[in-house]
Amino acid sequence: MSRKLNTVVAILLLGIFPVLSIYAGAPGVIYTEDKCIEEAIRFLKGSPTYSYDGMEETIEFIGIEPARSPYTWFVTLRFTSRNGGYGDRTDQMTLTMLTEHTMIVLISKGKVVSAVTDDIFNEITGEIIDMPKSPLLEAEELVMEWLRNAQTFNFDGIEGTMRVVNSVILESYPEQYVITVAFECSHPGYGDRSDMILAQVITEHTAIVIVSSGEVQSAVIDGQWDELNQREKGISELLPPEEVVNIVIEYLRDNYSEANTLNLNDDWTITETTPEGLLGQSIIEYTGDNWKIVVSHPVVWKPTYTVEVEQADSGFVWKGTIDQSGSITELTE
Repeated sequence: MSRKLNTVVAILLLGIFPVLSIYAGAPGVIYTEDKCIEEAIRFLKGSPTYSYDGMEETIEFIGIEPARSPYTWFVTLRFTSRNGGYGDRTDQMTLTMLTEHTMIVLISKGKVVSAVTDDIFNEITGEIIDMPKSPLLEAEELVMEWLRNAQTFNFDGIEGTMRVVNSVILESYPEQYVITVAFECSHPGYGDRSDMILAQVITEHTAIVIVSSGEVQSAVIDGQWDELNQREKGISELLPPEEVVNIVIEYLRDNYSEANTLNLNDDWTITETTPEGLLGQSIIEYTGDNWKIVVSHPVVWKPTYTVEVEQADSGFVWKGTIDQSGSITELTE
């Protein structure tokens, strides 16, 4: 073979080398991210959870990430169902509420090898993954069920409108969860309105519910209605630290002559003295005219306060507790 012919053959081989590289390991098929996304969406539409009550207009592509294996990607999708739960729920009692889901689909060489919704449900096997619920999720579910059966929503709540809009974990012991839920009713007002004449007006409500130790401790709708006790919410249901100080001053003036210089209208300097890193406890110091009043309490719903009082000049000291009713228990020996 001539040198010229050898050169031509070499050029031809170099020209087809990139094509051979693209098809290496996958003859006749090109795997791309776009094709993976298309396959993931196709699978989602046929998955048990989405097929039952998924809303097509809510399907949303979130992202795609490569896996370690070649031609393999994780595709994350989001969609909304009309009811709670997973899979085919034909024979189940379901909670009617718009429920947002996130599905992660693993695709390798064009085939779906794994699909999990909300880290809970295996869409391929149709089984719940045996994972414990987070305490926050349990609190949210408790609140949703509690509100559905409470007087206001039970009277004329509109199915499918209830949704969690915010959740906060308080740094307290035991932990407290503040869950904010929005929902709609067919009429204005609160509680059982069976004996009232009501306007036909769809009314939006927002409930702030506090959960602790697996129980609803407080539930206030629109900042106006105490759903737990079925009454209008008072100006303040909690005894604040400032009022605790006033109660203590009045008590000491009535019972101790050493406290006759202690006045309600003293101009107190107020300092937050809770040590950094101390969780679940609040300590506030009130100082003025050589008096020092320290109010401490656990960060819980309706706490009992511990109060310590000192007078620098006379050496007077006093200690006691005050509950939410304003009752005082002396601890001074």
